Amino acid sequence: MDKRMLNLIIGVGLAVIAIIMIHGYMQRKEKLIQELIRKGQIVEVVVARQDIPAESTMSEDMVSLERVNSKSFQPGDLTSLQSVVGKIATVDILRGQHINRNMVRSLGNIKYLSQSVPQGMRAITIPVDKISALEGMLKAGDRVDIVSLFNLPSPGGGSFLSVVNLFEGVKVLATNRNLSPYQVSQKADTVTLALRPEDVKLLTYVMENAKIRLVLRPPNDSSHEEGYSMVTMETLLKKLGRWAPPAPEEAAPTISIYKGTKEKEEVPIPK
Repeated sequence: MDKRMLNLIIGVGLAVIAIIMIHGYMQRKEKLIQELIRKGQIVEVVVARQDIPAESTMSEDMVSLERVNSKSFQPGDLTSLQSVVGKIATVDILRGQHINRNMVRSLGNIKYLSQSVPQGMRAITIPVDKISALEGMLKAGDRVDIVSLFNLPSPGGGSFLSVVNLFEGVKVLATNRNLSPYQVSQKADTVTLALRPEDVKLLTYVMENAKIRLVLRPPNDSSHEEGYSMVTMETLLKKLGRWAPPAPEEAAPTISIYKGTKEKEEVPIPK
């Protein structure tokens, strides 16, 4: 047999043996750790994977589980990711620090409106009446569709109503000053919604020109993303017969400059 082939076979064999030995060592180590966990000598605690500023909403990528000696476990240290993810940090938490139940609070205790605004969205408050606020039974966390009613002039005189579906699945952030998803404001005068920046402009325009209605969606209905636009400003104005395409820009006057006998260059004349 070729010497190089023999060396290759020996090398592969040694690598396989090393892998088997390492795997066996890891299994024995894991078995020992599980035994220590069962005896309570090692515990799993939630630690911060990064610095977490106070009043931040904690996501899964901010925390992890770490096995520590039971002697370093402090009363109140949290032991599951579910007990942390989605909650608010009440204090600054440093990277590697154990997260204690005194450091977090649930979303039901949101203190500031900004804490409940989804990433990439904007909060806008709209006035509502008894009908559009669904008899005051809306609460933070609900999702609604927004429908507008335009009173448009008829070509032959008079007027007619035009109903336009604006948005679907819009998240309610607050009713009046109530941020809790567990309470309703029976006499809600305002509702705060989460919309994408471009949709805020559209809703602002509609509120100045039409009435709006909120339509409540079931909690398990996720057929559309948050703040899904049924129309754009252009399509809305087209539906209402108010769309006027922008006038084409006039070409700037130019002057012809000849270079030699054949080359010519058009140079814009400054205003």
